[in-house]
Amino acid sequence: MAEKWIQAAREKMEEKGTVGSFGKATESKIRTAKKAGGKRAKKAIFAENMKRIARKKARGGSRR
Repeated sequence: MAEKWIQAAREKMEEKGTVGSFGKATESKIRTAKKAGGKRAKKAIFAENMKRIARKKARGGSRR
């Protein structure tokens, strides 16, 4: 069975040692980090996308 992209992302974060490095992804923290740019913005965008996916799964929604 093919590996899902989130599993590959998690493995890559574990290799780098960056799992949980963004901390609790609150809306204000995401907004601030996106304005800051750089690596913080990338982490913020990733956290924002993961929150969106989690909300869809909680509602029982489809992938798209």
